[in-house]
Amino acid sequence: MKDDQIHNVWNVALPWSDGSLSARLWQKGKGVMVSVPELDIACYGKSQSEAVLRLFSNLLKYHNELKAKKGPLNPRQESHFAVLKVWVKAVERKMCAPEPEIAYLGSRRAK
Repeated sequence: MKDDQIHNVWNVALPWSDGSLSARLWQKGKGVMVSVPELDIACYGKSQSEAVLRLFSNLLKYHNELKAKKGPLNPRQESHFAVLKVWVKAVERKMCAPEPEIAYLGSRRAK
């Protein structure tokens, strides 16, 4: 008998995200599902990390598709694009953090 029951639903943070999108993760059978309810997007993986990475990738792809779309977006697409623009900017800020300064101990830089 196949176990398709949903187990253990919880909120998760997406990699490099600032929390502007809420993601929900749950176990279904032997796999893991993760979704962003605001965008009606869900992904499946064999593990939590696989499912979350797939979702992260799909969110970026969806953002790029909406950004590249020729012609006007419908109201649903406009609201999704507005949410994704904020999320992508936050991801970019986190990924482009300044490098820490390196302290040179016991040596002086030559001029």
